Amino acid sequence: MLRRKGQKIGNKGGTGKSGAKQTGAGGNNGTLPEQMLKPESVQTALAANEKYITTHLNKDSAILYRRFQTGRTAKRPALLVAVSGIIDKAILNEDVLKPVMNMEPPEDCGDLIQYLQESVLPVVNIQEVTDLAQAVKLVLLGQAALFIEGAGKALLIGAESWKSRSIEQPTSESVLRGPKDSFVEDLQINLSMIRRRIHDPQLRLETLTIGSITQTKVMYVYLEGIANDGVVQEVQKRLAEIKTDSILYAGDIEGFIEDTTITLFPTISYTEKPDTVVSRILDGRVAILIDGTPVVLTVPDLLTSHFQASDDYTSRPFFASFSRMLRIIAFLATIMLPGLFVAVQYYHVVLIPYSLLIRLVKAREGVPFQLYIEVFLMMGVFEIVKETGLRMPRPVGQAISVVGGLLLGTAAVDAGLVGLPAVVVVAFAGMSTFLIPTLDAPITLLRVLFVIAGSMLGIYGILLLGMIVVTHLASLRSFGVSYTSPLFPIVWEDWRDAYVRMPIRTLWHRPKSLKPGDYARQEHGGESGEDPKNQE
Repeated sequence: MLRRKGQKIGNKGGTGKSGAKQTGAGGNNGTLPEQMLKPESVQTALAANEKYITTHLNKDSAILYRRFQTGRTAKRPALLVAVSGIIDKAILNEDVLKPVMNMEPPEDCGDLIQYLQESVLPVVNIQEVTDLAQAVKLVLLGQAALFIEGAGKALLIGAESWKSRSIEQPTSESVLRGPKDSFVEDLQINLSMIRRRIHDPQLRLETLTIGSITQTKVMYVYLEGIANDGVVQEVQKRLAEIKTDSILYAGDIEGFIEDTTITLFPTISYTEKPDTVVSRILDGRVAILIDGTPVVLTVPDLLTSHFQASDDYTSRPFFASFSRMLRIIAFLATIMLPGLFVAVQYYHVVLIPYSLLIRLVKAREGVPFQLYIEVFLMMGVFEIVKETGLRMPRPVGQAISVVGGLLLGTAAVDAGLVGLPAVVVVAFAGMSTFLIPTLDAPITLLRVLFVIAGSMLGIYGILLLGMIVVTHLASLRSFGVSYTSPLFPIVWEDWRDAYVRMPIRTLWHRPKSLKPGDYARQEHGGESGEDPKNQE
C-alpha cells in the first residue's frame, strides 16, 4: 500500500540505477491485450510467423509486409513487417532491404541473424527476439521486424518516424527575457531539450510503459545524488502501481499518483517550459514526461512554486521580490475581495466611509437583485467570457474576450441589472487570477465559497473559511513534503527564494523543504555540502 499523507521521506536507500531502464507498470501494462499474452517462439517456417502476425493484427491494412530474397547467390526467403505511417521508409529501403538483398554471407556463416547484426545492417537500434508476441508489440510501437526462413529468430530494427510539430513559444507561460522554447508531443524531443541544459552524467532517465492498450511511454527524470532517494522510490512505486488500459494526458498520470484527491489545490505542478523543468530538477525534484503531451509534471510540489516565474531570475532581485509579493496579494484579493464586498455591505456598513456609502447606494439604485445575486451574476458572466476566449480560435477568442466583456458589463449596468461597483470588484478579482495561472481552478472555486461565506456570516464567515483553507493547506503533503513549506513548517533558509528573491550569489543552498541529497548549490565558506538534516 502506498504511503500518502504524513509519510516520512529519508535520504537513504537510493536506487543506485544508471542509464535508462525499461520496465512494465502494473497488471497487464507493458504488454499487449490478453490475446497477445501467450508467448510463442519465432518459428523457422516463414509462413507460420506470417500467419501468427496476420491473425493477431486482424489483417490490418496499415501493416506493411515486404517479402524478398536475401543475398545475391545463396538466396533465402525473408519477410519485413512494419506499420505504415510511424516508420521511416528511407531507413528500411537504404539500411535494411538494400544491404540484406545484396549481401554475400561467407560459407561458414553459422548464425545468419548474428551476421546481419554484426556485418550487414548499418542501424543503431537493433535487437534480437525469439518471442513472436514481443515482436508484434514492438512492431506496433514503431519498429520493423525482419524474419528469415530457417532462422528461428527475428530482428527488431528501430526505424520510428513519428510526426511532430516544431518547437514553438509557450502558450500559457510567456516570458520577457528567458528562453522561449516549449515542450512538444514527442518524448525524445522533450528529453533532448532537457539534456541540452543538463550535461551531468548523474542525470537518470527511468522509462515505464503504462496502459495495456495505449502502451504509453512514461519517463521520470532526476539527478542522482541531488534528488531525495525516498522521493525517487515513491515516484517509481506509484507509477508502477498504475493499472489502466490507457494513458493519454498528463492529467491521467496526475490523478493516479497524487497524494490526495480531496483538495482544490494541485499537489503536482506542471509546466511546458524546459528551463523551468531543469531548474526544478536542479532543486532536487523529479520530472515526469509523458509521450504524446507537451506538459511535464514535477514532484514534490510546493505552494510557493506557483508564485514564482522564470522572469524572476532574469530581473533585478528587488523587482523580482516586488513581483512575487504582488502575486501573493493578487491571490488573496482574487479569492476574498468579492466576498468582502458582499459581507461589508450586508453586515458591516459602519466600516464604509459615509461618502463612499452614498455612492454605493446610488449605484445600486434600481437594481432588482440582491447584492450577492448581483455578484454571482457578474462572476458567472466573467467565467463564460474567459472560457469562450480560451476555447475559440485564437484571433476570434481574443476579440470575444475583450469586446464581449466590455459590452456585457456596460450593457448590464445600463440596463440596471447590476451596479457599477459590483462590475469593478468582480473584474478586478478576475484580472488578478491571471497573475497565478497555475492556480486558476482553485481560485475560481474559492472565490465562490468566500462570496457564500460573506453573504451568510459577514466578515466572520470570511475569517472562518479562511482558517479552514489555511488549516487544509497546512495538512497537505506532496510526496512526503509539506505543501506549505517553508511557511508551515517555517524553514527560514528557504525564504531567500520563496516569498522574495534574494541576489543569486546569496542563494547558497537548494530548498531545504525538498530534503535534497546534496544541500549545497554554491560554495559558501564552511557551509558547502552541509547536511540539511543537521540544521533542523
